[in-house]
Amino acid sequence: MPFDTEKIKRESKRDYEKAWKDTRDLLLLDGNYFELHHKGHSHPIHDFISEARKKMITLGFEELELPMFVEEDHIYKQYGPEAALILDRLFYLAGLPRPDIGISNEKITAIKEIIPDFQQIDILKKIFRDYKKGEIESDDLIETFIEELAIEESDASLIIDKIFPELKALKPIPTRTTLRSHTTALWFIVLGELIKKKKLPLQYFSICKKFRREQKIDATHLYDSNTLSLVILAEKISLQDCRKVASEICNQIGFETNRTEIKKATSKYYAPQTEFEIFVEHPKTKEWIEIGDGGFYSPVSLSQYNIPYPVFNIGFGVERICMIKTEIEDIRKLVYPYFYEDISFSDEEIGASIRYKNIPLTEKGIEIKKAIIESAINNKDKMSPIEIKAWEGMIKEKKIEVYIWERDANVKLLGPASLNKIWVKDGEILGLSPDKILEGGFNTGKTYLEGIASEMAYNIEIMLDQEKKDHEHRIKMCYRASEVNLELDDIVLEFIHSRQKKIDIRGPVFIGLSFKVSN
Repeated sequence: MPFDTEKIKRESKRDYEKAWKDTRDLLLLDGNYFELHHKGHSHPIHDFISEARKKMITLGFEELELPMFVEEDHIYKQYGPEAALILDRLFYLAGLPRPDIGISNEKITAIKEIIPDFQQIDILKKIFRDYKKGEIESDDLIETFIEELAIEESDASLIIDKIFPELKALKPIPTRTTLRSHTTALWFIVLGELIKKKKLPLQYFSICKKFRREQKIDATHLYDSNTLSLVILAEKISLQDCRKVASEICNQIGFETNRTEIKKATSKYYAPQTEFEIFVEHPKTKEWIEIGDGGFYSPVSLSQYNIPYPVFNIGFGVERICMIKTEIEDIRKLVYPYFYEDISFSDEEIGASIRYKNIPLTEKGIEIKKAIIESAINNKDKMSPIEIKAWEGMIKEKKIEVYIWERDANVKLLGPASLNKIWVKDGEILGLSPDKILEGGFNTGKTYLEGIASEMAYNIEIMLDQEKKDHEHRIKMCYRASEVNLELDDIVLEFIHSRQKKIDIRGPVFIGLSFKVSN
Protein backbone atom coordinates (compact mmCIF):
# COMPACT_ATOMS: atom_id res chain seq x y z
CA MET A 1 0.00 0.00 0.00
CA PRO A 2 1.27 3.53 -0.70
CA PHE A 3 2.24 5.74 2.22
CA ASP A 4 -0.35 8.14 3.59
CA THR A 5 1.86 11.15 2.85
CA GLU A 6 -0.56 13.72 4.25
CA LYS A 7 -0.70 11.87 7.56
CA ILE A 8 3.10 11.55 7.65
CA LYS A 9 3.56 15.29 7.00
CA ARG A 10 1.05 16.10 9.70
CA GLU A 11 2.71 13.82 12.25
CA SER A 12 6.23 14.97 11.39
CA LYS A 13 5.24 18.59 12.01
CA ARG A 14 3.74 17.60 15.35
CA ASP A 15 6.70 15.44 16.47
CA TYR A 16 9.42 14.87 13.89
CA GLU A 17 11.47 12.43 15.94
CA LYS A 18 8.49 10.21 16.70
CA ALA A 19 7.30 10.26 13.08
CA TRP A 20 10.83 9.48 11.90
CA LYS A 21 10.95 6.43 14.16
CA ASP A 22 7.39 5.23 13.60
CA THR A 23 7.53 5.37 9.80
CA ARG A 24 10.33 2.82 9.78
CA ASP A 25 7.56 0.29 10.32
CA LEU A 26 6.19 1.15 6.88
CA LEU A 27 9.27 -0.40 5.24
CA LEU A 28 9.94 -4.07 4.53
CA LEU A 29 13.23 -5.16 6.04
CA ASP A 30 13.28 -8.80 4.92
CA GLY A 31 12.04 -10.76 1.93
CA ASN A 32 12.63 -11.05 -1.81
CA TYR A 33 10.17 -8.74 -3.54
CA PHE A 34 12.13 -6.89 -6.19
CA GLU A 35 14.45 -7.52 -9.09
CA LEU A 36 15.97 -4.92 -11.39
CA HIS A 37 13.92 -4.25 -14.51
CA HIS A 38 15.53 -3.89 -17.92
CA LYS A 39 15.06 -0.14 -18.22
CA GLY A 40 18.64 0.96 -18.86
CA HIS A 41 18.92 4.05 -21.06
CA SER A 42 21.65 6.66 -21.42
CA HIS A 43 21.18 10.43 -21.51
CA PRO A 44 21.91 12.18 -24.85
CA ILE A 45 24.15 14.75 -23.12
CA HIS A 46 26.38 12.05 -21.68
CA ASP A 47 26.33 10.13 -24.95
CA PHE A 48 27.73 13.22 -26.64
CA ILE A 49 30.28 13.87 -23.88
CA SER A 50 31.54 10.30 -24.07
CA GLU A 51 31.96 10.48 -27.84
CA ALA A 52 33.44 13.99 -27.79
CA ARG A 53 36.12 12.99 -25.29
CA LYS A 54 37.35 10.26 -27.63
CA LYS A 55 37.38 12.66 -30.58
CA MET A 56 39.36 15.33 -28.73
CA ILE A 57 41.95 12.83 -27.56
CA THR A 58 42.23 11.48 -31.13
CA LEU A 59 42.80 15.05 -32.38
CA GLY A 60 45.75 15.41 -30.00
CA PHE A 61 44.26 17.16 -26.96
CA GLU A 62 45.07 16.09 -23.42
CA GLU A 63 42.15 16.01 -20.98
CA LEU A 64 42.33 18.03 -17.76
CA GLU A 65 40.01 18.38 -14.79
CA LEU A 66 39.50 22.07 -14.03
CA PRO A 67 38.81 23.49 -10.54
CA MET A 68 35.21 24.34 -9.71
CA PHE A 69 35.91 27.49 -7.70
CA VAL A 70 37.36 30.83 -8.82
CA GLU A 71 38.46 33.66 -6.57
CA GLU A 72 36.91 37.01 -7.48
CA ASP A 73 40.26 38.71 -8.12
CA HIS A 74 40.90 36.44 -11.13
CA ILE A 75 37.85 37.93 -12.86
CA TYR A 76 39.39 41.39 -12.51
CA LYS A 77 42.74 40.11 -13.84
CA GLN A 78 41.09 38.64 -16.92
CA TYR A 79 38.33 41.12 -17.73
CA GLY A 80 39.82 44.42 -16.59
CA PRO A 81 37.18 47.19 -16.60
CA GLU A 82 34.52 44.73 -17.81
CA ALA A 83 34.84 42.63 -14.64
CA ALA A 84 32.09 44.41 -12.71
CA LEU A 85 29.56 43.46 -15.40
CA ILE A 86 30.74 39.85 -15.48
CA LEU A 87 30.51 39.46 -11.72
CA ASP A 88 26.78 40.20 -11.93
CA ARG A 89 26.18 36.83 -13.57
CA LEU A 90 28.27 34.77 -11.14
CA PHE A 91 27.20 32.71 -8.16
CA TYR A 92 29.13 33.57 -4.99
CA LEU A 93 29.73 30.94 -2.33
CA ALA A 94 28.66 31.49 1.26
CA GLY A 95 29.19 29.57 4.46
CA LEU A 96 27.47 29.26 7.84
CA PRO A 97 29.58 30.55 10.73
CA ARG A 98 29.75 28.21 13.70
CA PRO A 99 28.23 29.94 16.71
CA ASP A 100 29.57 30.33 20.22
CA ILE A 101 27.18 28.20 22.25
CA GLY A 102 26.78 28.96 25.91
CA ILE A 103 25.25 26.52 28.38
CA SER A 104 23.20 28.50 30.88
CA ASN A 105 21.41 27.19 33.94
CA GLU A 106 18.13 27.53 32.02
CA LYS A 107 19.45 25.27 29.28
CA ILE A 108 20.73 22.74 31.80
CA THR A 109 17.27 22.68 33.37
CA ALA A 110 15.70 22.20 29.92
CA ILE A 111 18.07 19.30 29.17
CA LYS A 112 17.13 17.64 32.45
CA GLU A 113 13.46 17.83 31.47
CA ILE A 114 14.43 15.53 28.60
CA ILE A 115 17.05 13.47 30.49
CA PRO A 116 16.35 13.78 34.23
CA ASP A 117 19.68 12.28 35.38
CA PHE A 118 21.86 14.28 32.96
CA GLN A 119 25.18 15.25 34.63
CA GLN A 120 27.69 15.51 31.75
CA ILE A 121 27.77 19.33 31.62
CA ASP A 122 31.55 19.61 31.22
CA ILE A 123 31.57 17.04 28.42
CA LEU A 124 28.79 18.94 26.63
CA LYS A 125 30.75 22.20 26.92
CA LYS A 126 33.84 20.52 25.45
CA ILE A 127 31.79 19.10 22.55
CA PHE A 128 30.57 22.60 21.66
CA ARG A 129 34.10 24.04 21.96
CA ASP A 130 35.43 21.38 19.60
CA TYR A 131 32.50 22.00 17.24
CA LYS A 132 33.26 25.73 17.18
CA LYS A 133 36.93 25.02 16.38
CA GLY A 134 35.93 22.73 13.52
CA GLU A 135 37.26 19.58 15.19
CA ILE A 136 33.77 18.04 14.99
CA GLU A 137 31.97 18.09 11.64
CA SER A 138 28.36 19.25 11.62
CA ASP A 139 27.03 15.93 10.38
CA ASP A 140 28.91 14.15 13.19
CA LEU A 141 27.48 16.30 16.00
CA ILE A 142 24.54 14.06 16.88
CA GLU A 143 26.73 10.96 16.74
CA THR A 144 29.21 12.71 19.07
CA PHE A 145 26.38 13.49 21.48
CA ILE A 146 25.35 9.83 21.48
CA GLU A 147 28.88 8.52 22.06
CA GLU A 148 30.32 11.14 24.42
CA LEU A 149 27.20 11.82 26.48
CA ALA A 150 25.92 8.23 26.41
CA ILE A 151 22.39 9.27 25.45
CA GLU A 152 19.76 8.01 23.01
CA GLU A 153 19.68 9.29 19.44
CA SER A 154 16.18 10.71 19.89
CA ASP A 155 17.31 12.65 22.98
CA ALA A 156 20.34 14.02 21.12
CA SER A 157 18.12 15.25 18.27
CA LEU A 158 15.62 16.77 20.69
CA ILE A 159 18.31 18.63 22.64
CA ILE A 160 19.78 20.18 19.51
CA ASP A 161 16.37 21.04 18.06
CA LYS A 162 14.65 22.44 21.14
CA ILE A 163 17.37 23.76 23.45
CA PHE A 164 20.00 25.24 21.16
CA PRO A 165 18.07 27.35 18.60
CA GLU A 166 21.29 29.23 17.72
CA LEU A 167 22.21 26.21 15.60
CA LYS A 168 19.11 26.84 13.43
CA ALA A 169 19.31 30.64 13.37
CA LEU A 170 22.58 30.88 11.46
CA LYS A 171 22.76 33.14 8.42
CA PRO A 172 25.13 32.53 5.49
CA ILE A 173 28.12 34.85 5.17
CA PRO A 174 29.26 35.41 1.56
CA THR A 175 32.85 34.88 0.50
CA ARG A 176 34.86 36.21 -2.45
CA THR A 177 34.87 32.76 -4.05
CA THR A 178 32.66 32.14 -7.07
CA LEU A 179 31.44 29.11 -8.97
CA ARG A 180 32.99 29.00 -12.42
CA SER A 181 30.74 30.73 -14.93
CA HIS A 182 33.09 29.98 -17.84
CA THR A 183 36.11 27.72 -18.15
CA THR A 184 38.18 30.65 -19.40
CA ALA A 185 38.62 31.80 -15.80
CA LEU A 186 40.35 28.50 -14.99
CA TRP A 187 42.44 28.14 -18.16
CA PHE A 188 44.43 31.29 -17.33
CA ILE A 189 45.26 29.91 -13.88
CA VAL A 190 46.04 26.39 -15.11
CA LEU A 191 48.15 27.48 -18.08
CA GLY A 192 50.09 29.86 -15.84
CA GLU A 193 51.22 26.78 -13.90
CA LEU A 194 51.65 24.32 -16.77
CA ILE A 195 53.84 26.62 -18.87
CA LYS A 196 56.48 26.26 -16.15
CA LYS A 197 56.44 22.47 -16.35
CA LYS A 198 55.53 21.35 -19.90
CA LYS A 199 57.03 21.72 -23.35
CA LEU A 200 55.15 23.71 -25.97
CA PRO A 201 52.75 23.43 -27.64
CA LEU A 202 50.19 22.79 -24.91
CA GLN A 203 46.90 21.30 -26.12
CA TYR A 204 44.24 20.65 -23.50
CA PHE A 205 40.50 20.13 -23.25
CA SER A 206 37.93 19.74 -20.51
CA ILE A 207 34.22 18.98 -20.56
CA CYS A 208 32.67 20.35 -17.41
CA LYS A 209 29.81 22.23 -15.79
CA LYS A 210 29.60 26.00 -15.64
CA PHE A 211 27.16 28.04 -13.59
CA ARG A 212 25.54 31.35 -14.51
CA ARG A 213 23.06 33.47 -12.58
CA GLU A 214 20.68 33.88 -15.49
CA GLN A 215 17.87 36.40 -15.12
CA LYS A 216 15.36 33.71 -16.04
CA ILE A 217 15.18 30.01 -16.79
CA ASP A 218 13.55 29.31 -20.13
CA ALA A 219 13.83 27.25 -23.31
CA THR A 220 17.42 28.43 -23.93
CA HIS A 221 18.75 29.34 -20.46
CA LEU A 222 19.71 27.23 -17.44
CA TYR A 223 21.66 28.04 -14.30
CA ASP A 224 24.08 25.21 -15.05
CA SER A 225 25.23 23.71 -18.33
CA ASN A 226 28.14 21.79 -19.82
CA THR A 227 30.86 23.20 -22.03
CA LEU A 228 33.46 21.52 -24.21
CA SER A 229 36.42 23.86 -23.77
CA LEU A 230 39.82 23.67 -25.49
CA VAL A 231 43.04 25.66 -25.33
CA ILE A 232 46.19 25.70 -27.45
CA LEU A 233 49.29 27.52 -26.20
CA ALA A 234 51.99 27.73 -28.87
CA GLU A 235 54.98 29.87 -29.78
CA LYS A 236 53.45 30.63 -33.18
CA ILE A 237 49.80 30.24 -34.18
CA SER A 238 47.56 32.44 -36.37
CA LEU A 239 43.91 33.35 -36.18
CA GLN A 240 43.50 31.46 -39.46
CA ASP A 241 44.93 28.38 -37.73
CA CYS A 242 42.46 28.85 -34.88
CA ARG A 243 39.46 29.02 -37.20
CA LYS A 244 40.69 25.93 -39.02
CA VAL A 245 40.98 23.99 -35.72
CA ALA A 246 37.45 25.10 -34.75
CA SER A 247 36.10 23.87 -38.08
CA GLU A 248 37.90 20.52 -37.71
CA ILE A 249 36.40 20.04 -34.23
CA CYS A 250 32.94 20.65 -35.70
CA ASN A 251 33.65 17.99 -38.32
CA GLN A 252 34.66 15.55 -35.60
CA ILE A 253 31.50 16.06 -33.54
CA GLY A 254 29.19 15.59 -36.50
CA PHE A 255 28.82 19.00 -38.18
CA GLU A 256 30.63 18.91 -41.50
CA THR A 257 28.84 22.06 -42.66
CA ASN A 258 30.01 24.94 -40.47
CA ARG A 259 31.30 28.49 -40.64
CA THR A 260 33.00 31.06 -38.40
CA GLU A 261 32.31 34.79 -38.04
CA ILE A 262 34.32 37.47 -36.21
CA LYS A 263 32.19 39.12 -33.51
CA LYS A 264 31.60 42.85 -33.66
CA ALA A 265 32.06 43.29 -29.90
CA THR A 266 34.97 41.53 -28.20
CA SER A 267 35.07 40.30 -24.60
CA LYS A 268 37.98 41.92 -22.78
CA TYR A 269 39.78 38.65 -22.10
CA TYR A 270 40.08 38.17 -25.89
CA ALA A 271 42.30 40.31 -28.10
CA PRO A 272 40.40 42.90 -30.19
CA GLN A 273 38.73 41.51 -33.31
CA THR A 274 39.98 37.97 -32.69
CA GLU A 275 36.86 36.59 -31.00
CA PHE A 276 34.70 34.56 -33.36
CA GLU A 277 31.58 32.43 -33.22
CA ILE A 278 31.13 29.15 -35.03
CA PHE A 279 27.81 28.23 -36.61
CA VAL A 280 26.35 24.96 -37.87
CA GLU A 281 23.31 24.27 -40.00
CA HIS A 282 20.35 22.68 -38.26
CA PRO A 283 19.57 19.50 -40.23
CA LYS A 284 15.81 20.00 -39.95
CA THR A 285 15.21 23.76 -40.10
CA LYS A 286 18.33 24.61 -42.16
CA GLU A 287 18.82 27.55 -39.79
CA TRP A 288 22.41 28.54 -38.87
CA ILE A 289 22.87 28.20 -35.11
CA GLU A 290 25.83 29.35 -33.01
CA ILE A 291 27.33 26.48 -31.01
CA GLY A 292 30.75 27.82 -30.04
CA ASP A 293 32.77 30.92 -29.23
CA GLY A 294 36.55 31.31 -29.35
CA GLY A 295 39.53 33.50 -30.07
CA PHE A 296 42.97 34.62 -28.91
CA TYR A 297 43.32 35.47 -25.25
CA SER A 298 44.35 39.09 -24.78
CA PRO A 299 48.09 39.50 -24.07
CA VAL A 300 47.01 41.94 -21.35
CA SER A 301 45.13 39.18 -19.53
CA LEU A 302 47.84 36.60 -20.24
CA SER A 303 50.48 38.88 -18.74
CA GLN A 304 48.64 38.78 -15.40
CA TYR A 305 49.65 35.10 -15.30
CA ASN A 306 53.15 35.55 -16.80
CA ILE A 307 52.18 33.74 -20.01
CA PRO A 308 54.38 35.13 -22.86
CA TYR A 309 52.90 33.18 -25.79
CA PRO A 310 49.59 33.29 -27.68
CA VAL A 311 46.71 31.16 -26.40
CA PHE A 312 43.74 30.07 -28.49
CA ASN A 313 40.59 29.09 -26.61
CA ILE A 314 37.22 27.90 -27.84
CA GLY A 315 34.18 26.64 -25.95
CA PHE A 316 31.24 24.66 -27.34
CA GLY A 317 27.83 24.51 -25.63
CA VAL A 318 27.12 20.85 -25.06
CA GLU A 319 23.38 21.25 -24.43
CA ARG A 320 22.94 23.40 -27.52
CA ILE A 321 24.74 20.81 -29.65
CA CYS A 322 22.57 18.04 -28.21
CA MET A 323 19.41 20.06 -28.87
CA ILE A 324 20.39 20.25 -32.54
CA LYS A 325 21.25 16.57 -32.72
CA THR A 326 18.04 15.45 -31.00
CA GLU A 327 15.86 18.19 -32.58
CA ILE A 328 14.49 19.08 -29.13
CA GLU A 329 13.54 22.75 -29.03
CA ASP A 330 13.47 23.37 -25.26
CA ILE A 331 16.75 22.93 -23.39
CA ARG A 332 14.82 22.13 -20.20
CA LYS A 333 13.15 19.13 -21.83
CA LEU A 334 16.54 17.89 -22.99
CA VAL A 335 18.32 18.22 -19.63
CA TYR A 336 15.48 17.65 -17.16
CA PRO A 337 12.81 15.64 -19.01
CA TYR A 338 11.29 14.47 -15.73
CA PHE A 339 10.33 18.10 -14.98
CA TYR A 340 9.56 19.47 -18.41
CA GLU A 341 8.76 16.72 -20.90
CA ASP A 342 5.26 16.62 -22.30
CA ILE A 343 3.02 14.78 -19.88
CA SER A 344 -0.67 14.18 -19.53
CA PHE A 345 -2.89 14.00 -16.47
CA SER A 346 -6.38 12.58 -16.20
CA ASP A 347 -9.08 14.52 -14.36
CA GLU A 348 -8.71 12.07 -11.47
CA GLU A 349 -4.94 12.65 -11.32
CA ILE A 350 -5.40 16.42 -11.37
CA GLY A 351 -8.00 16.12 -8.63
CA ALA A 352 -5.68 13.98 -6.51
CA SER A 353 -2.98 16.65 -6.74
CA ILE A 354 -5.23 19.32 -5.22
CA ARG A 355 -4.73 19.66 -1.47
CA TYR A 356 -5.17 22.03 1.43
CA LYS A 357 -1.94 23.95 1.91
CA ASN A 358 -2.26 24.39 5.67
CA ILE A 359 -3.91 21.73 7.82
CA PRO A 360 -4.22 21.40 11.61
CA LEU A 361 -1.49 19.29 13.15
CA THR A 362 -3.00 18.43 16.53
CA GLU A 363 -6.13 16.65 17.71
CA LYS A 364 -7.44 19.95 19.12
CA GLY A 365 -6.76 21.64 15.80
CA ILE A 366 -8.71 18.98 13.92
CA GLU A 367 -11.53 19.37 16.45
CA ILE A 368 -11.59 23.15 15.84
CA LYS A 369 -11.69 22.65 12.07
CA LYS A 370 -14.67 20.30 12.34
CA ALA A 371 -16.47 22.65 14.75
CA ILE A 372 -16.06 25.60 12.38
CA ILE A 373 -17.50 23.58 9.49
CA GLU A 374 -20.42 22.30 11.57
CA SER A 375 -21.30 25.75 12.97
CA ALA A 376 -21.05 27.35 9.54
CA ILE A 377 -23.38 24.82 7.90
CA ASN A 378 -25.91 24.80 10.77
CA ASN A 379 -26.17 28.60 10.80
CA LYS A 380 -25.50 29.43 7.15
CA ASP A 381 -28.85 31.16 6.53
CA LYS A 382 -28.96 33.28 9.69
CA MET A 383 -28.96 37.02 9.04
CA SER A 384 -26.29 39.46 10.11
CA PRO A 385 -24.93 41.10 12.09
CA ILE A 386 -24.18 37.82 13.85
CA GLU A 387 -21.40 36.16 15.86
CA ILE A 388 -21.50 32.49 16.81
CA LYS A 389 -19.13 30.68 19.11
CA ALA A 390 -18.01 27.66 17.11
CA TRP A 391 -15.65 26.11 19.67
CA GLU A 392 -14.18 26.63 23.10
CA GLY A 393 -11.74 24.56 25.05
CA MET A 394 -8.32 24.36 26.67
CA ILE A 395 -5.10 24.30 24.66
CA LYS A 396 -1.77 24.43 26.48
CA GLU A 397 -3.54 25.54 29.67
CA LYS A 398 -5.21 28.43 27.83
CA LYS A 399 -8.93 28.84 27.36
CA ILE A 400 -9.58 29.38 23.66
CA GLU A 401 -12.75 30.63 22.00
CA VAL A 402 -13.32 30.43 18.25
CA TYR A 403 -16.03 32.42 16.47
CA ILE A 404 -17.63 32.60 13.04
CA TRP A 405 -19.19 35.97 12.24
CA GLU A 406 -20.61 38.41 9.72
CA ARG A 407 -20.64 42.12 10.55
CA ASP A 408 -22.16 43.57 7.36
CA ALA A 409 -25.87 44.17 7.94
CA ASN A 410 -28.74 42.21 6.36
CA VAL A 411 -26.74 39.43 4.73
CA LYS A 412 -26.51 35.73 5.50
CA LEU A 413 -23.76 34.35 7.72
CA LEU A 414 -22.12 32.65 4.74
CA GLY A 415 -21.52 34.08 1.29
CA PRO A 416 -23.03 32.27 -1.74
CA ALA A 417 -19.75 30.54 -2.72
CA SER A 418 -18.60 29.50 0.74
CA LEU A 419 -19.85 25.91 0.39
CA ASN A 420 -18.57 25.47 -3.17
CA LYS A 421 -17.01 22.14 -4.11
CA ILE A 422 -13.95 21.63 -6.30
CA TRP A 423 -14.53 19.69 -9.51
CA VAL A 424 -12.23 18.74 -12.38
CA LYS A 425 -13.47 18.21 -15.92
CA ASP A 426 -11.53 18.00 -19.18
CA GLY A 427 -8.39 19.26 -17.46
CA GLU A 428 -10.05 22.30 -15.90
CA ILE A 429 -10.46 23.00 -12.17
CA LEU A 430 -13.81 24.54 -11.28
CA GLY A 431 -15.52 25.70 -8.09
CA LEU A 432 -19.23 24.85 -8.20
CA SER A 433 -22.14 25.27 -5.82
CA PRO A 434 -22.82 22.23 -3.61
CA ASP A 435 -26.11 21.39 -5.34
CA LYS A 436 -24.53 21.19 -8.79
CA ILE A 437 -23.28 17.92 -10.29
CA LEU A 438 -20.85 18.18 -13.20
CA GLU A 439 -21.73 15.36 -15.59
CA GLY A 440 -18.59 13.46 -16.54
CA GLY A 441 -16.49 15.48 -14.07
CA PHE A 442 -14.46 14.39 -11.06
CA ASN A 443 -15.53 15.56 -7.60
CA THR A 444 -12.36 16.10 -5.55
CA GLY A 445 -14.20 16.16 -2.23
CA LYS A 446 -12.50 19.47 -1.43
CA THR A 447 -14.61 22.50 -0.43
CA TYR A 448 -13.96 26.18 0.11
CA LEU A 449 -15.30 25.94 3.67
CA GLU A 450 -13.08 23.03 4.69
CA GLY A 451 -10.05 24.77 3.21
CA ILE A 452 -10.77 27.97 5.13
CA ALA A 453 -11.54 26.10 8.36
CA SER A 454 -8.34 24.06 8.03
CA GLU A 455 -6.24 27.19 7.59
CA MET A 456 -7.89 28.88 10.57
CA ALA A 457 -7.26 25.87 12.82
CA TYR A 458 -3.66 25.70 11.62
CA ASN A 459 -3.19 29.43 12.29
CA ILE A 460 -4.53 29.03 15.82
CA GLU A 461 -1.97 26.30 16.53
CA ILE A 462 0.89 28.39 15.16
CA MET A 463 -0.16 31.62 16.83
CA LEU A 464 -0.57 30.03 20.24
CA ASP A 465 3.04 28.83 19.93
CA GLN A 466 3.93 32.45 19.17
CA GLU A 467 2.05 33.64 22.29
CA LYS A 468 -0.52 35.57 20.23
CA LYS A 469 -3.83 36.05 22.02
CA ASP A 470 -6.23 36.78 19.15
CA HIS A 471 -6.54 36.72 15.38
CA GLU A 472 -9.14 37.42 12.69
CA HIS A 473 -9.31 35.63 9.37
CA ARG A 474 -11.61 37.15 6.74
CA ILE A 475 -12.24 35.88 3.21
CA LYS A 476 -14.36 38.09 0.94
CA MET A 477 -14.30 37.57 -2.83
CA CYS A 478 -12.26 34.56 -3.89
CA TYR A 479 -10.11 34.97 -6.99
CA ARG A 480 -7.26 32.52 -6.42
CA ALA A 481 -6.97 28.98 -5.05
CA SER A 482 -4.64 30.15 -2.28
CA GLU A 483 -7.42 32.34 -0.85
CA VAL A 484 -9.34 29.23 0.15
CA ASN A 485 -6.18 27.38 1.23
CA LEU A 486 -5.86 25.24 -1.91
CA GLU A 487 -2.70 24.34 -3.81
CA LEU A 488 -1.67 21.79 -6.41
CA ASP A 489 1.57 20.31 -7.72
CA ASP A 490 3.65 22.64 -9.90
CA ILE A 491 3.92 20.05 -12.66
CA VAL A 492 0.11 19.71 -12.80
CA LEU A 493 -0.26 23.50 -12.82
CA GLU A 494 2.15 23.76 -15.75
CA PHE A 495 0.22 21.03 -17.57
CA ILE A 496 -3.05 22.94 -17.14
CA HIS A 497 -1.54 26.20 -18.36
CA SER A 498 0.24 24.56 -21.30
CA ARG A 499 -3.12 23.20 -22.51
CA GLN A 500 -4.76 26.63 -22.17
CA LYS A 501 -7.13 25.15 -19.62
CA LYS A 502 -8.53 27.22 -16.76
CA ILE A 503 -8.69 27.23 -13.00
CA ASP A 504 -11.89 29.05 -12.08
CA ILE A 505 -12.78 29.15 -8.41
CA ARG A 506 -14.01 32.73 -8.32
CA GLY A 507 -16.94 33.53 -6.08
CA PRO A 508 -18.29 35.58 -3.16
CA VAL A 509 -17.22 33.62 -0.08
CA PHE A 510 -17.59 36.18 2.74
CA ILE A 511 -16.60 34.21 5.82
CA GLY A 512 -15.28 35.79 9.01
CA LEU A 513 -13.44 33.76 11.65
CA SER A 514 -11.62 34.76 14.82
CA PHE A 515 -10.15 33.32 17.98
CA LYS A 516 -9.11 34.73 21.30
CA VAL A 517 -7.50 33.58 24.52
CA SER A 518 -10.22 34.32 27.03
CA ASN A 519 -8.35 33.73 30.31
